[in-house]
Amino acid sequence: MRGKSSALRAKEEFLALYHDGAFEAGTKIPSESSMAEMLGVSRETWRKALGLLRGEGVLYSRHGSGTYLQEPSHRITNDLSQLKSMSKMIAEAGLREQGSCMTCTVGTAPEEVCRFFEAPETAEFAIIQHIRRTEKDVIAVSLGYLPEKYAEKMHGAIPQSLFAFLEESEGIYISRASTELFIPAENDPLCEMLRLREGQSAFGFRQCHYDSRGNPTLYSVDYLRSDLFHFTIMRIRP
Repeated sequence: MRGKSSALRAKEEFLALYHDGAFEAGTKIPSESSMAEMLGVSRETWRKALGLLRGEGVLYSRHGSGTYLQEPSHRITNDLSQLKSMSKMIAEAGLREQGSCMTCTVGTAPEEVCRFFEAPETAEFAIIQHIRRTEKDVIAVSLGYLPEKYAEKMHGAIPQSLFAFLEESEGIYISRASTELFIPAENDPLCEMLRLREGQSAFGFRQCHYDSRGNPTLYSVDYLRSDLFHFTIMRIRP
């Protein structure tokens, strides 16, 4: 399993401190030397982590003044070229899931899932449904398919993040995904779980996830509120 870089770990430790209330949105963060000492890393490592945090819109710099935390946004903005778990995307936006519901059942799957796993149509899978909420609203609904052998391991302790479950419990690192964006039908049962109000809309992801060796690992379908989630991607002219 590929290890995380020291800069990535420093970035995640900073975000954990932020979400625990160590820093306030809109305020200036400590100097480079102070932050490096606080996180137990070199200043060079912290500078690289700073670059990651600026690139994700978490921090910004004022010339001659220092580095500041962005004010919290009402939209979850992500670079579409970066593969992240849904839990991580929500956490990095400064939102806190409350009352989210996750269930795991065993059953057959649609044809495209069987093709992805190169399994017969009669094969059974662990099917994980996740309804994600903040204090007030449902913000996303996900459906994930894993090989059936994982269902027993999740019995009674379903993980909030399938990425984390595979990495920490199984030593499987999801390194890439083929992603299709689509607009769900109005009568789509999963989309209806978003409880969209008048004027709200949603979009979806169909994703085929692969581990670091290129093995098919996870098939997922995610439905997201378009008023909350916003994605960007850098396009290069050949």
